Amino acid sequence: MDVLRILNAAFFPIYYITAKRFLVIGHCMEPELREGESVFINKIYYKLNKIQRNDIIGIKNNHKVEIKRIVGMPNDIISISGNLILVNGKKIKENHKEQAQNNVQKLEVKLGKEEYYVLGDDYCPKCIDSRKYGPITKKQIIGKVL
Repeated sequence: MDVLRILNAAFFPIYYITAKRFLVIGHCMEPELREGESVFINKIYYKLNKIQRNDIIGIKNNHKVEIKRIVGMPNDIISISGNLILVNGKKIKENHKEQAQNNVQKLEVKLGKEEYYVLGDDYCPKCIDSRKYGPITKKQIIGKVL
């Protein structure tokens, strides 16, 4: 019992210093994250680990925090045609929702050395992600969603 108390006393302050709690607003990350769920964003994770494709991250965009998935890494080529998304010529995701990509017909982006392409898991046309605001930089990444 004493060991657990010591571990809790040591762990929780570090956890709260390095992570911040956010509430998921909107449906753009469904089905992985649902509206109203709480998530923690670890602010030092990427100081110790590399950014990986498919990581769910918190980003700062126009003074707001958004939660998105990394689909494009530096120097990748992202191609979007209707509901189909290709990264370097390989299909990564296809959405069969009829209304999903009506607002983006064709798009091709070559990411720069320090750029990342982020999307919501749900292709709702109301979702705001790199399809609308373009690639993000490493400086915009707050941390990894735990």
